[in-house]
Amino acid sequence: MNGASLQLAHDWYPGQLPANIEVGEDVYIDTSYGFSGFFSEENPGLVLGDGAGAYSLTTFLVQPTGRVSIGSYSCLNGTFVICSDHISIGAHCLLSWGVVLTDTWLSPGSTAASRRSILRAAADDSLRRLPCFSEPRPVTLEDNVWVGFNAVILPGVTLGQGCIVGCHTIVHEDVPPYAVVVGNPARVVRFLDPNENTCSA
Repeated sequence: MNGASLQLAHDWYPGQLPANIEVGEDVYIDTSYGFSGFFSEENPGLVLGDGAGAYSLTTFLVQPTGRVSIGSYSCLNGTFVICSDHISIGAHCLLSWGVVLTDTWLSPGSTAASRRSILRAAADDSLRRLPCFSEPRPVTLEDNVWVGFNAVILPGVTLGQGCIVGCHTIVHEDVPPYAVVVGNPARVVRFLDPNENTCSA
């Protein structure tokens, strides 16, 4: 599948996968529609490890300079990946529907760009791409991270190994390994014992 565009045999959408993605063994991609906003010019622009999956209209909105890596056996289920620089997802991660990972963000009160200038730039682009409107900061998910539905992971965040992010949680700073975080803004409510399947307060 590497090095040449490919149409998925089961795809309802008539598009193709981009030529600059690397796909491991036994990877599942629901539809090429999720790549309609994939404009990466990097090689590779996306790496999917063995057994990884992009299900339920997982969407990759990737700028020309963006690079995304997804580790082995990680599952993205209706996830939005918005990347201008680099987003790295480790192995054995589970991301639920509506989760947003973004390495760029227009903060309240930011003077980097106005909504009018952003929309004007998109209108002037033949591919209708939204420009990168702030300095990107890479996002990293270490191995075995779980993220609940409709959570948002903001630029510059690292989610430590084995942590859990609750549904509807907004994460704007790093989460320690094996922490369970909830809320807006995210707060740690407990830590998991990495040697057991039970939680400890």
